[in-house]
Amino acid sequence: MRLTRLHVRYDAVSFPEDLIFVEIGDRANFQDRYIMRHPAVIGQSCPAAEAYRAELPARLVREARTLADVTGWPQKEIEARMRSGGEPIGELR
Repeated sequence: MRLTRLHVRYDAVSFPEDLIFVEIGDRANFQDRYIMRHPAVIGQSCPAAEAYRAELPARLVREARTLADVTGWPQKEIEARMRSGGEPIGELR
């Protein structure tokens, strides 16, 4: 297995399990990039900030769906954890 670089920041609260790498027989080269960000806290009032805040709940639902598809974790549990962390997932504003 060849892994040249990995940058990860997480703790026991925000990421409950360690990463596990499994070697597979496919030797094709590939490159992935995962960037996980927390939603911006915007105190400004401008059209771009208002549009961002309006789109954020639906975007978080899409992110939860993607995570569920990739990991096999139940989407409802992912959404519940996001809500418990204060993220406005699925809320109408």
